[in-house]
Amino acid sequence: MPETARSARPAHRATAWDRAAITVLGGAGCALSYDALQQMATAIHIRPTLTYLFPTVIDGFIAYGVRALLVLRRAPFRARLYIWTLFATATTASI
Repeated sequence: MPETARSARPAHRATAWDRAAITVLGGAGCALSYDALQQMATAIHIRPTLTYLFPTVIDGFIAYGVRALLVLRRAPFRARLYIWTLFATATTASI
């Protein structure tokens, strides 16, 4: 497609409703994930006063793994494989 025809298309932008829906869905997903992981922490006999840390660590690994994958997208294969392994392990633990 020629560049002039491509630039004639209107840009699709997220509306306030889109942002609100993403925020609500993300918040609900976060709350459900946190609750499920906290129950898992209780089931594997983590002390009750420390169960809040388990979801933070698991979801933190997932979140920072996504960031690391983006930052290291041009890194050597072995570095990216290491990050993918950490990300996959944390995601598996979360599921």
